[in-house]
Amino acid sequence: MKKRNLIRRFAAAAVATVVSFGTLAQPLSVLAGEQLGETDFEEGKGLPWHIVESGPGKMDFDITGGKYVITIVNPGGASRGGEDRWDCQFRHRGLKIVAGHQYRVQYEITPSNAGKYYTKIGNLEGNVEIWHNMSNGYDLDATWDPIQIGANETKKVDITFTANQSLDVAEWAFHLGGDGQYTNGDCFPAGTVITFDNMSLFDLTSDENDYVAETPWERSGVLTNQVGYFIGAAKKATLLSIESKGVAFDVVDAGGQKVFSGTSEVLGADADSGDSVHVIDFTGLDTAGTYHIEATNGASSRDFAIGDSKIYSALLYDSLNYFYQNRSGIAIESQYITSGDASSLARAAGHAPDNATIEQTWGYSASSGTQDVSGGWYDAGDHGKYVVNGGISLWMMQNQYETAVWTGTAAAYADGTMNLPENNNGYPDLLDEARWQMEWMMTMLVQDGECKDMAYHKVHDEKWTGLGIAPSEDTMNRIIKPPTTAATLNVAACAAQSARLWKGIDDNFAAACLDVAKRTYAAAKAHPAMYAPLDESVGGGAYGDDDATDEFYWAAAELYITTGDDAYYKDMKSSPWFLKLPTTMDGGESVGAEASFDWGHTAALGTMSICVNGDKVDAGDKKTAAANVIAAADAYIRKEEAQGYGQPYGASQIAYNDTDKGYIWGSNSAVADNAVVIAYGYLLTGDQKYYDGAVSGMDYLLGRNPMDYSYVTGYGTHTVKYPHHRYWANLIDNAYPLAPCGVLSGGPNSGMQDPWVRGMGWKKGTISPAKCYLDHIEAWSVNECTINWNSPLAWLAGFLTQYTADGIIVGSTGNGSGLAINPQNTANTAAGGSDAQMVAGAQTVQANNSGNNGGVAAQVNADQPTRNGGEAGTGTVTGGGNSVLIIVGIVAAVVLILAIAAMIFIYKMTKLKLEAGGAVNKQGNE
Repeated sequence: MKKRNLIRRFAAAAVATVVSFGTLAQPLSVLAGEQLGETDFEEGKGLPWHIVESGPGKMDFDITGGKYVITIVNPGGASRGGEDRWDCQFRHRGLKIVAGHQYRVQYEITPSNAGKYYTKIGNLEGNVEIWHNMSNGYDLDATWDPIQIGANETKKVDITFTANQSLDVAEWAFHLGGDGQYTNGDCFPAGTVITFDNMSLFDLTSDENDYVAETPWERSGVLTNQVGYFIGAAKKATLLSIESKGVAFDVVDAGGQKVFSGTSEVLGADADSGDSVHVIDFTGLDTAGTYHIEATNGASSRDFAIGDSKIYSALLYDSLNYFYQNRSGIAIESQYITSGDASSLARAAGHAPDNATIEQTWGYSASSGTQDVSGGWYDAGDHGKYVVNGGISLWMMQNQYETAVWTGTAAAYADGTMNLPENNNGYPDLLDEARWQMEWMMTMLVQDGECKDMAYHKVHDEKWTGLGIAPSEDTMNRIIKPPTTAATLNVAACAAQSARLWKGIDDNFAAACLDVAKRTYAAAKAHPAMYAPLDESVGGGAYGDDDATDEFYWAAAELYITTGDDAYYKDMKSSPWFLKLPTTMDGGESVGAEASFDWGHTAALGTMSICVNGDKVDAGDKKTAAANVIAAADAYIRKEEAQGYGQPYGASQIAYNDTDKGYIWGSNSAVADNAVVIAYGYLLTGDQKYYDGAVSGMDYLLGRNPMDYSYVTGYGTHTVKYPHHRYWANLIDNAYPLAPCGVLSGGPNSGMQDPWVRGMGWKKGTISPAKCYLDHIEAWSVNECTINWNSPLAWLAGFLTQYTADGIIVGSTGNGSGLAINPQNTANTAAGGSDAQMVAGAQTVQANNSGNNGGVAAQVNADQPTRNGGEAGTGTVTGGGNSVLIIVGIVAAVVLILAIAAMIFIYKMTKLKLEAGGAVNKQGNE
């Protein structure tokens, strides 16, 4: 441990003593000038330091013994199909550099094999460097060469430089990867273990940009839906308590009056959260207003509303506006943005046109060249467009309209109800938005050859793009992956559904959709086993599948409902999925996941469409389909009753390539999807228990969960702010906007695939499944946002609100409702870390996932490293050696007047000590 860290602890103790004697509210920052959020890793936490890979570069890491330990699995580099040494990086973002300021860089690095490394401080784009290697800030051109290091050699670097320009958003990065244009040979061979310790970046001129630790969020003792409850529906909350008997509680109104009283129901140990909980039921309170809950054990809730239809109407339209804001091929205009900072969220058109190269991979060689696939929705935070994920999202949006027609509430989606460029064309606005995606899916068809009318699986960049880039700024080459049976059937199913919805509205488009549906279905039958591999994720998500029987059933059902053709009925009836509504997902990427459908498991969609279109099918089939849906809804309600936080979801095997048990990637979407199934129970029976069951799923998403988070941006008192998104990247670069309201985060994921989550010091299998979450843009495995997650959120918001006394209030939006997403003071912080530490630190550890101690899963990091963009560095490296530590004791004053003087003295002595130590280091005497 370096002397700096002992001084830190000594100074902190002295300051604590001073504060205890007086009334000083804000002690001076210890070690003023420190820009880094983590320096010695003694507490097992690495953030904001984290690894980042660019395929085929691959690393693993652990934080142990007070060191950050990285293993080079594959160095990447040009010779392996990568780019350069930055294919493997170790970096710290969130820095601000000021021109003319003098900085002091310190670090220790030890590799198990001889090699070299490059280190630099510069902008995120990688084309500006203000320091690298051993530079003093003025001799960049003389210090390009990476630093050589021997096997098991510990280099202790201590050097000062003066910044020759300012950078409002900067990063300190170490490049450890393979060869390339700027790197002659690999930095380190595969298998090299590299340890980092005692990292510091001091601003010796000023402490204005010191790292600021977040104030931890203290979760409430009573967890509620932070947005509000519905009159006439169930109202439940979760009380944290270890009591073996019920706890009395009161619901208190805004004026301080107790308006409802009761006793909690003991549930006890909740496996998914690790909490001991009770359930509070205040369903009997049906007066509109603002309230909070107080329990006699001292726990209380935050304020919540009852009976506010306007806010849920705003949630409906904001969650649908997500799709407009993620359109490809069209400029996003501020006048159509419903929430957030509309002027900054507006952007130029991306990928207009979207001409992409057809790749001959996966054993495919039937066509080549390029194809214009402009339009559609960007799938998630990246710039990929995927037919199978786009298909389920489109189906859900079209089903939202179809069920609205069924229930007589389609006026909420009529022309002029949504903020869209097409909202004055005479067509229903919800169908206008859906059409944007449907027309794109038609562009993804193979034009000729033996695979004619099959659908290409996906289009995306040839490599992953980094964060902080607008679609219009993305100049990377675009590639189209080969056609697959699943993608083709997605087009067939959605086009058939679209055809019947547009009939009588735009008959020409309806006819075009039906023609495409028939042609693609026939093409899929001619090529029934063309699959995307499960692990092909270079530049875009894999979306692999190994079974298309569910897609065949879904497409046949949609075509039969639309056409009445017995040939489709015959195919539908011969399917093993005929009229079924499963409650677990198996095959492809899933193993026993507790959900009915997702992009890779689509059989339930066919059965649900049959239920909505009962007049188009045999009465017996309609009855069987309805019974199966109701049985699934009942199963999810039983799950809600067993869960401490009322969610219709539970832990399972994490993935096909991860046998540990926990929450799957996008667990919040499983909650939303399962709540949709429960809602279908209400649509089919009118039984209130199903409406209440759907409410319970929404309650979980909006705050009644063990993280005390509303997982929807802008909605609630403690909401997600930083979903993983290339353009909504304000957290890392304030030149980009914050996300708008109404964006659903993927939520807890026990796989811990991204380095940011594991950088918290979390060990896989030691965090309860429902707590594997933090809110940060770089935490892509838990905080991604996607079209197929926002579509069920919008569906649920519409369903729940249409049955309130006021119904859906057209024109309600986040901006119109006064919602705002304001950034916290996140400059030079690890946003989200404090919240996560708060919850994880006080939870029950589970031991069921002990088989994997934090290994990185196969998913490629969607936030790729920045390039170095040009070479630029010089200074002095000192070899290893024993540190001589001299600490001058300071006795804290015991009276208030001396307390202030003592704090100033500590600050000055600490800084002098560091400067003196630097002189010793440079002489090589340590």
